[in-house]
Amino acid sequence: MDPPRPAAGAPADELLELAQLVRRELLLLEESPSGAWVEETARDLRDGRKVGWYYPTSDGGGLAFYSARPPDAFAHVHVGAGTDAAGRAVRLATTMLDALPAAVRAVDVGFTGLSSDEEALVFTELLRRPGARAIVREAMERAIGPDDDGPVGSIPAGLVLLPVRRITLDALAELDRAAFAGTVDELLIGRELADYRRVLEALLANEVGRFLDEASTALLEPDPPRLVGALLSTEQSPRRAVFADFLVAPSDRKRGHGRYLLRWGIRALRALGYERVRLWVSHENDAARHLYDGLGFRAVARATIYRWERPASPQPQTAA
Repeated sequence: MDPPRPAAGAPADELLELAQLVRRELLLLEESPSGAWVEETARDLRDGRKVGWYYPTSDGGGLAFYSARPPDAFAHVHVGAGTDAAGRAVRLATTMLDALPAAVRAVDVGFTGLSSDEEALVFTELLRRPGARAIVREAMERAIGPDDDGPVGSIPAGLVLLPVRRITLDALAELDRAAFAGTVDELLIGRELADYRRVLEALLANEVGRFLDEASTALLEPDPPRLVGALLSTEQSPRRAVFADFLVAPSDRKRGHGRYLLRWGIRALRALGYERVRLWVSHENDAARHLYDGLGFRAVARATIYRWERPASPQPQTAA
């Protein structure tokens, strides 16, 4: 098969159809692109404001594109079902990786449209690239029912509960950054405070599902004020909610604060009429998965993210 074509200047109807397929897949993964996302993405790709490549739907279809915020980039590859879907995905991803500007030092790539067997073939090939690794994340879910109507216990001693919107964005972002430091979540979000601010702003602005103020809260040590933990919830559907951000300060872990926040959130969702709640966790985060298991969450889905970090250039040798 021929290499993928640049999206710049491509037929508008082709890009619209491909972007619509990507949006449908993202919704299944609980990401919620805005209503105008399809049109904006297709237009930006066609006009060159967003960099991408595609296969026409007549060839099975495929689309790859990235957004760069050097030194990081975030990318997506989607292929339609049909002959050589894995091959199309590999060629799209390889073309994109080879074209990343030198200022981009790392990129995270999500894939959609592949069966589990096809995805395995794609990762087998792409993981040959030096600096590549796979990051596995699991969706865990539990039912919400009458047993969740009861009390969740006292607020942890010395702490107070406050609505999330009473907490400054910088304080939430600082706690996010501290909570994820040194983990694969840090790789996926970023190392800078601005990266966490951007994610939080999107959550609070309903860009990843309707933000549920009534099921979001923060634990605060009041004197002097110090943020200890927080839980941010969004709506995926009228029956299912998502714990979109859950964090406890590293110095305050293993004291029951995380369990309290989750039980509080489950009861709040019960009062709002939701029947199920879901969250995502990195597969290697054993401590968090153990906590979720104990509260009745069970793994229901898995997503693998491809991460490539540009190998460091060798330092020039200087004459003695």
